[in-house]
Amino acid sequence: SETLQRWLARHGGIAEGRGTAEGLKRLRAANDRTILVVDDSSLASSVQVRDLLRVATTLRIPRVVLVGDGRRPGAEEAGKPFAQLRAAGMTAAVMDDIVRQRDAELKAAVRASLATDVKAAFAKLGGNVRQADRDGLATETARLWLGLSPELRERTWIAVPTRALRDGINAIVRERLVAEGTVSGPAMEVDRLVPRDLARAGMARASSYRVGDTVIFNRPYKTLGVERGDERRVASVDRRWGAVRLEDAEGNLTPWRPERLAAAKGGVEAFRSETTELRRGDRIRFTRDDPALVLASGDTVTVESVDRDGVRLRLEDGSVTWLGRDDPLLRHVDRAFAATVDAIQGRTVDRIVAAMPAGDPRLTYMRTFCAAISRARDAAVLVTDDAHRLADRLERATGERPAALDATARQAAREAVFGRGP
Repeated sequence: SETLQRWLARHGGIAEGRGTAEGLKRLRAANDRTILVVDDSSLASSVQVRDLLRVATTLRIPRVVLVGDGRRPGAEEAGKPFAQLRAAGMTAAVMDDIVRQRDAELKAAVRASLATDVKAAFAKLGGNVRQADRDGLATETARLWLGLSPELRERTWIAVPTRALRDGINAIVRERLVAEGTVSGPAMEVDRLVPRDLARAGMARASSYRVGDTVIFNRPYKTLGVERGDERRVASVDRRWGAVRLEDAEGNLTPWRPERLAAAKGGVEAFRSETTELRRGDRIRFTRDDPALVLASGDTVTVESVDRDGVRLRLEDGSVTWLGRDDPLLRHVDRAFAATVDAIQGRTVDRIVAAMPAGDPRLTYMRTFCAAISRARDAAVLVTDDAHRLADRLERATGERPAALDATARQAAREAVFGRGP
C-alpha cells in the first residue's frame, strides 16, 4: 500500500498524457488484474481524483474502489469529488458499522455526532468536555497533553480547526519540552517555506507578491525556463506594470506577468520564509512530497538526532531515514505536536485532545467536531471556551461547502428554466 499522493507522483507522466506505446503496453499488462482501492477518498481533491481516474483509464485498470465518508470535511485543496460522484450515480455499498472506537462511551459520542445530535455527543463525552478562557484555550490544551506520561504523549494527538491555534499550541508545547529536556541536544536551523495562502485571484496579481517570497511552479513553462517543481525567488515587484522579476539559483533574472501565465490557472504556489530549529525529540510533519518517494506530504516524523551534516528521522512505521542539512525537503516542514483537523483526517490514534473555540462561526462546524473526535480509539477530550455556545453553534452549522461544479450546475439549471439574465 502507499499514499494516493505518492501513487499519483509515480504516475504523473501518465496523468499528463505522456508515455511511450511500449511503456504503456507493459504497464497495462502489469495491471490487467489490479483492483485499485483508494481509502479515505473523500479527502481527495478534484485534481487528485481527476488524475487518479485518468491514470486508471489509461492503464485499463479493471476496477477502482473509492472508500470514503461523505459526512466528513472534504478536501482541503479544492472540490468534493467523492460526494459529486455519489450524487452522479456511482455504484455504492454502505458500511455503517463503527469499528475504530474501542471505548463504548466514545463510540456512542461519535455515533451521536454523525447523527448531528450534539447534546447527546457532549453527554457521552461527559467529563472530557473541558472549559477554558478564550485567551487560555491554547494554554489549557497544551497543559492537558503535557500532563500525560511520555508513553501516552506518543499515542495522543492534538487536533484544532485553524493553523493559528495550531501554531500557538505547538509553541507552548515545544517550549515546555525543551525546558524538561525531552527536546534537547544541538540545534539545526532551517529556513522553512510557509504558504502565503493566496486565493487564485490574489495569485494572479503582481501586487500580492513580496520581495523575498519563493515561487514554486507546478507545471513546466518554457517561456520562463522552468520545469515542474522549480523554485524562483521574487527579486522585485513592479505594481504599475503588473510584473514580478524572478531570480534563479544562479542569479539570473526573468520577468513574469502572473495574470498572463501560470498563476491564474493554479500553476504556481507562493511561500514566505521563516527560520525554525530542529533538535532531538522534535515532532515534525512534511508538507510536500519527497521526489525520491521516501516521504510523502502529511508524513509525521520524530527527530532522533542532529549533527552538523543533517538530521536522522524516525518515521511512524519505526523505520529511520536521514536528510542532509541542505535537503530541500527540510524547507517543507511544520511542527506537529498539534495539527489541524484537515491534516489528521484519515489517521487513527489512541487518544485525541481537540480544541474548538465557540465564538468564530468560520471555524466551528459539526463535521469538524465529528472528524476530530472520531480519530480516537480510546478517548477524546474536547477543550472549548464555552461549551453551551459551542453546542448551539454545532447544531446550526454542518460545515457543508458548496463546490464550484455544484454552483455551475445550479446556474445552468436556472438558466435552462428562466433563461439568461440581461
